[in-house]
Amino acid sequence: MKNYKDLKDSLNKIREAIDTDIIDVDIDQQKNKLIALTQLIGLSAECNASAKIMLYQKELEVLQKLDHVASPTRINKELSAQCYEEKAILEYADRLNAGMVHAIDSIRSIISLYKVELENSLKS
Repeated sequence: MKNYKDLKDSLNKIREAIDTDIIDVDIDQQKNKLIALTQLIGLSAECNASAKIMLYQKELEVLQKLDHVASPTRINKELSAQCYEEKAILEYADRLNAGMVHAIDSIRSIISLYKVELENSLKS
């Protein structure tokens, strides 16, 4: 499990890879970005797991401090109020993972289109 700082650093690394601009670049740079993103899939999974663990640990900490006769509504509000940062990090890790998958799919489509265009130009 990553600590908070390591998790944030890893999430920033993933974000930077996703944000790398490949508009108007050659196909090799697009392939390189595709490879870079696929190499980060494991890190992304680890970040999701670490963020989830951090959230559960914080929820457990909050629950242990609550009055045991508190209503379910109060318990839920306390958890939401005191675990907002951990929930936000988990959501961010999840959204980055989804963004990475979409970016990979998009780049694959671009490379496929390039291949078809190249094949068609060679036929002419």
